[in-house]
Amino acid sequence: MKTTLKALALSAAMVVGATTNAMAESRPITDAVIVEYLEFNLVDGANPDEFLRETLAMDEVLEGYDGFVARHLARNTDGSWVEVVYWTSLETAEAALPRFVEDPRTKGFLSLVDGDSLSVKYSNVFEF
Repeated sequence: MKTTLKALALSAAMVVGATTNAMAESRPITDAVIVEYLEFNLVDGANPDEFLRETLAMDEVLEGYDGFVARHLARNTDGSWVEVVYWTSLETAEAALPRFVEDPRTKGFLSLVDGDSLSVKYSNVFEF
């Protein structure tokens, strides 16, 4: 079971990565100045396959948000999930979260996320 979940998580990361790479062609990753880190657990009994399908469906939602650049999904070794989202400004990143929560298209996705476990952090991108 653990191996299957690991394979699913890796597959999802590759699919989401491929999807966001395609989107990044219209907006270069170099446009990103903010990285949003969302760490969370799924609700008890959530089906990881369903979660991954819902995650992919969120691309269309996020593509319509001002300032969205790209996103990636990963699963930590403790079973928690991390989504990394790139934005053009802190203002657009912060404005997107409540809009995302209220969007009727996100209900399936959000029903699988344990909201009490969610943590959100924002970081500035620095060029070296």
